[in-house]
Amino acid sequence: MFASVLDNVTGLLGPRFLFGLVIPVLAWCGGVGALVATAFGWTSTLRHWDALSVSQKAFLAAAVAVGILFLAKLLSTMIMSLTRVLEGYWSLLPRSMTRLGIRQQKKRLSRLEKEDSFLADYRIYIGFPPDMDLLLPTRLGNTIRAAESYSGDSERWSVDAVFWWPRLYALLPDANRQAVDDSKDALDQLVVMTWLLAGFGLVAVGFGAGGMSAVVWLPCSIGGLAASRVTYLAANSAATVFGEQVRSSFDLYRLELLTHLGWETPALWADERALWQELQQQLYRRGTSPSDLLARPRTSQAPTASAGRDIGRSGKPGF
Repeated sequence: MFASVLDNVTGLLGPRFLFGLVIPVLAWCGGVGALVATAFGWTSTLRHWDALSVSQKAFLAAAVAVGILFLAKLLSTMIMSLTRVLEGYWSLLPRSMTRLGIRQQKKRLSRLEKEDSFLADYRIYIGFPPDMDLLLPTRLGNTIRAAESYSGDSERWSVDAVFWWPRLYALLPDANRQAVDDSKDALDQLVVMTWLLAGFGLVAVGFGAGGMSAVVWLPCSIGGLAASRVTYLAANSAATVFGEQVRSSFDLYRLELLTHLGWETPALWADERALWQELQQQLYRRGTSPSDLLARPRTSQAPTASAGRDIGRSGKPGF
């Protein structure tokens, strides 16, 4: 029984949880606590602390520790939602906000397209989906969507990344899976820090509205919001790294996924695209009648020379 409890506590306080959530939450609570002590006066606060008995101090310290762990655990369950808000999924906001954000992203894309340089082309590749109908109102959202759209591009593999990723992830070698996990952890940590720093800046504004001196609350507010912006931009860089890990995983291991699903590798890329689309129709949309591709007997046909000619003719997947 004790060993089981100890294992659970050890897992809860693992390095990822500790450094990615507990320490940022601890710093946030420390900053808010400092604002509270400033509002009531440090002398008065320290006098009240000294007046507590040892047992009262221990109970208060334990309550704060439990509160920090609870808040960190709560944030861990909300990371996906917090990330989606930063991506630009603003269902609760007026649509005009989304349209304004998309307009700004289109202007940024237009500026990059006019630069005519390798760096500009690379920033478009990592930062924008190929279809402008998929554009989101934030930089982070378009960086993640560019990675999501990569494998599903009709000129690549036509593999829906959102649907197939959990299945592909299960087949990744340990080293590749660790690289994916590390990049995702970095992204999650920066998303949490972005929200906590923004929250601290808004809390400082609240103290200012309550009568705190502008000498204290104004620098705290500006500093918190500015630092939140910096961590948001860092999160976008982390999303770029994570997106490249996802892209390379589909490039290298999608055929292994086909093998595990029981299908031979098609000789032509056009046939591979069609097969992925039909499998997705069957598994995701619950297709009731198999297509000609799914109805064919499975053979062990190796890629033919025509496949090489198909690729070499244009330098990209051909039809």
